Amino acid sequence: MTTFVPPSDLFRVDGDSVYLLASRSSTSDHLVFPAEAGREVVELGPEGRLYTWTSQEFPPPSPPALPDGDFRPFGVGYVEFPQGLLVEGRLTTCNPDELTIGGRMRVVLVPFAGGEIFAFAPADRAEGDQ
Repeated sequence: MTTFVPPSDLFRVDGDSVYLLASRSSTSDHLVFPAEAGREVVELGPEGRLYTWTSQEFPPPSPPALPDGDFRPFGVGYVEFPQGLLVEGRLTTCNPDELTIGGRMRVVLVPFAGGEIFAFAPADRAEGDQ
């Protein structure tokens, strides 16, 4: 199995906090994620608010190729950061009892394909049991 190495310009880790790296667009004054090459970086996070979400209940088409039986449903959502930018990402849960539109979400790192990638966790769960 190949180890997944995310691009180094997606996030920055500082202790227990994870910051997503955005920038101003090269074509407007709007923030964009991920940051555009050569543009001044704007850090997002470590928390935002859940804007909306859904669950992925069936395996996505290849790639990524998953061994038979390894798929588990997962949440996908948009989190709005104080700077006004919506970022789409994987959620650490797809349980409706744990997700509230407008609820605080924390940027965390989760295992992915032998490496780590960012995801969003309900803020009250991000510090304890993920």
